[in-house]
Amino acid sequence: MAINNPLNGIRTYDPAAVNKPAEASTAPKTATEQTQDFLKLLIAQIKNQDPMAPMDASTMTAQMSQLNMVSSMANMNTSMTAMLSQMQSVNFMNQAALIGHSPAVAGNGIAFDGTNEVMLGANAANPLKSVVATIKDASGNTVNSVDLGNVNTGMTNFIWNGQAADGSAAPAGMYYLSLVGTNAENANENPSAYVASPVASVTKGTNGDAILNLLDGRTIASSEVQQWIS
Repeated sequence: MAINNPLNGIRTYDPAAVNKPAEASTAPKTATEQTQDFLKLLIAQIKNQDPMAPMDASTMTAQMSQLNMVSSMANMNTSMTAMLSQMQSVNFMNQAALIGHSPAVAGNGIAFDGTNEVMLGANAANPLKSVVATIKDASGNTVNSVDLGNVNTGMTNFIWNGQAADGSAAPAGMYYLSLVGTNAENANENPSAYVASPVASVTKGTNGDAILNLLDGRTIASSEVQQWIS
């Protein structure tokens, strides 16, 4: 015959569990939850108010106004978040229309495909004289040079047709652009080099910005584009 233990089912006292602080929830409360919490507190305050000194009506009105303000701000935040998401989607669609167009991006690396000419740029901080653009191969050998003459402040575009200095066609591969000119003090100054390449595809970034994947293999953010060539 089984004997039932009369102590079964009796709750035991655990000091460690009793003294352990309750873990606070890290999830932010919604506007509806905040409103419900406020109303619970308000009702409890009304129920427990001193009958000889009841709550002032103006105090209750002020509390209700604060509740409405908090609720309105929460709703506004939700609306702004939805609007931002919509604007990012529209911006992404606009950037997708740029597929096939060529942005000029800072950098001196030229991924030459052996066939198509490459649009290049010299971005000068000051007016310069006798600006020379030199194109070298991956081994550092000079392939060709272009005399751009005098350039003004800002971007000056020019084209490398893929030919070496002797008129022969350069093979496909990586080439590098360097620029040097003379400023008003007759000192050498190097404009920033820019290389253009068509956009092959557009990817949406983590923050909603468009990421442009160029035909020459570079991946850039749309904010990095200094100039659109075509």
